[in-house]
Amino acid sequence: METPIQTAVRLLAALEDLTAQESVLLRTLDFVDAVAIQERAAPLVDQLSALAIHPDVAQLRAKVKALVDRRQQSRFFLDAQLGRLQSELRRIDEARSRLTKVAPAYVTASRLVESKLNTAA
Repeated sequence: METPIQTAVRLLAALEDLTAQESVLLRTLDFVDAVAIQERAAPLVDQLSALAIHPDVAQLRAKVKALVDRRQQSRFFLDAQLGRLQSELRRIDEARSRLTKVAPAYVTASRLVESKLNTAA
Protein backbone atom coordinates (compact mmCIF):
# COMPACT_ATOMS: atom_id res chain seq x y z
CA MET A 1 0.00 0.00 0.00
CA GLU A 2 1.24 3.47 -0.87
CA THR A 3 2.06 6.05 1.73
CA PRO A 4 0.32 9.43 1.42
CA ILE A 5 3.51 11.02 0.03
CA GLN A 6 3.91 8.27 -2.60
CA THR A 7 0.30 8.70 -3.65
CA ALA A 8 0.70 12.48 -3.77
CA VAL A 9 3.86 12.23 -5.89
CA ARG A 10 2.12 9.86 -8.31
CA LEU A 11 -0.95 12.09 -8.54
CA LEU A 12 1.17 15.20 -8.99
CA ALA A 13 3.14 13.57 -11.83
CA ALA A 14 -0.10 12.58 -13.56
CA LEU A 15 -1.49 16.08 -13.05
CA GLU A 16 1.67 17.65 -14.45
CA ASP A 17 1.35 15.45 -17.53
CA LEU A 18 -2.30 16.39 -18.03
CA THR A 19 -1.48 20.07 -17.55
CA ALA A 20 1.23 19.85 -20.22
CA GLN A 21 -1.23 18.17 -22.60
CA GLU A 22 -3.81 20.84 -21.84
CA SER A 23 -1.32 23.62 -22.57
CA VAL A 24 -0.53 22.14 -25.98
CA LEU A 25 -4.22 21.74 -26.78
CA LEU A 26 -4.97 25.31 -25.77
CA ARG A 27 -2.13 26.67 -27.89
CA THR A 28 -3.51 24.77 -30.90
CA LEU A 29 -7.00 26.09 -30.05
CA ASP A 30 -8.37 22.59 -29.50
CA PHE A 31 -10.79 23.66 -26.79
CA VAL A 32 -12.93 20.50 -26.84
CA ASP A 33 -10.03 18.20 -26.02
CA ALA A 34 -8.65 20.74 -23.53
CA VAL A 35 -11.95 20.61 -21.63
CA ALA A 36 -11.79 16.81 -21.70
CA ILE A 37 -8.32 17.00 -20.14
CA GLN A 38 -9.63 19.35 -17.45
CA GLU A 39 -12.39 16.88 -16.65
CA ARG A 40 -9.83 14.07 -16.37
CA ALA A 41 -7.68 16.22 -14.08
CA ALA A 42 -10.47 17.17 -11.67
CA PRO A 43 -10.45 13.91 -9.65
CA LEU A 44 -6.66 14.08 -9.37
CA VAL A 45 -6.90 17.60 -7.96
CA ASP A 46 -9.54 16.44 -5.47
CA GLN A 47 -7.41 13.52 -4.31
CA LEU A 48 -4.28 15.65 -4.08
CA SER A 49 -6.16 18.24 -2.05
CA ALA A 50 -7.35 15.56 0.35
CA LEU A 51 -3.77 14.38 0.84
CA ALA A 52 -2.57 17.90 1.67
CA ILE A 53 -3.45 17.37 5.33
CA HIS A 54 -0.51 14.97 5.72
CA PRO A 55 2.69 16.69 6.88
CA ASP A 56 4.87 14.67 4.47
CA VAL A 57 2.90 16.00 1.52
CA ALA A 58 3.82 19.57 2.48
CA GLN A 59 7.24 19.04 0.89
CA LEU A 60 5.49 19.03 -2.50
CA ARG A 61 4.24 22.57 -2.00
CA ALA A 62 6.75 24.10 -4.47
CA LYS A 63 5.76 21.65 -7.22
CA VAL A 64 2.08 22.25 -6.55
CA LYS A 65 2.63 26.02 -6.69
CA ALA A 66 4.43 25.68 -10.04
CA LEU A 67 1.52 23.63 -11.34
CA VAL A 68 -1.01 26.17 -10.07
CA ASP A 69 0.96 28.97 -11.76
CA ARG A 70 0.93 27.05 -15.03
CA ARG A 71 -2.82 26.48 -14.75
CA GLN A 72 -3.23 30.20 -14.10
CA GLN A 73 -1.42 30.97 -17.36
CA SER A 74 -3.77 28.60 -19.17
CA ARG A 75 -6.73 30.32 -17.54
CA PHE A 76 -5.47 33.74 -18.66
CA PHE A 77 -5.01 32.40 -22.19
CA LEU A 78 -8.54 30.95 -22.18
CA ASP A 79 -9.97 34.23 -20.90
CA ALA A 80 -8.20 36.13 -23.69
CA GLN A 81 -9.48 33.68 -26.31
CA LEU A 82 -12.98 33.88 -24.91
CA GLY A 83 -12.87 37.69 -25.03
CA ARG A 84 -11.64 37.57 -28.61
CA LEU A 85 -14.38 35.16 -29.66
CA GLN A 86 -17.07 37.18 -27.89
CA SER A 87 -15.86 40.31 -29.64
CA GLU A 88 -15.96 38.52 -32.99
CA LEU A 89 -19.50 37.27 -32.29
CA ARG A 90 -20.61 40.81 -31.40
CA ARG A 91 -19.11 42.09 -34.64
CA ILE A 92 -20.93 39.39 -36.63
CA ASP A 93 -24.22 40.11 -34.85
CA GLU A 94 -23.85 43.83 -35.62
CA ALA A 95 -23.17 43.05 -39.28
CA ARG A 96 -26.25 40.80 -39.44
CA SER A 97 -28.34 43.51 -37.86
CA ARG A 98 -27.15 46.08 -40.42
CA LEU A 99 -27.77 43.62 -43.24
CA THR A 100 -31.31 42.95 -41.99
CA LYS A 101 -32.00 46.69 -42.05
CA VAL A 102 -30.61 47.36 -45.55
CA ALA A 103 -31.62 44.15 -47.30
CA PRO A 104 -35.16 45.34 -48.10
CA ALA A 105 -33.76 48.40 -49.91
CA TYR A 106 -31.61 46.19 -52.13
CA VAL A 107 -34.55 43.90 -52.90
CA THR A 108 -36.66 46.93 -53.88
CA ALA A 109 -33.86 48.41 -56.00
CA SER A 110 -33.28 45.06 -57.68
CA ARG A 111 -36.97 44.79 -58.60
CA LEU A 112 -36.96 48.36 -59.92
CA VAL A 113 -33.93 47.67 -62.16
CA GLU A 114 -35.53 44.41 -63.34
CA SER A 115 -38.74 46.26 -64.18
CA LYS A 116 -36.86 48.95 -66.15
CA LEU A 117 -34.95 46.27 -68.06
CA ASN A 118 -38.15 44.45 -68.93
CA THR A 119 -39.75 47.70 -70.07
CA ALA A 120 -36.74 48.56 -72.22
CA ALA A 121 -36.80 45.13 -73.86
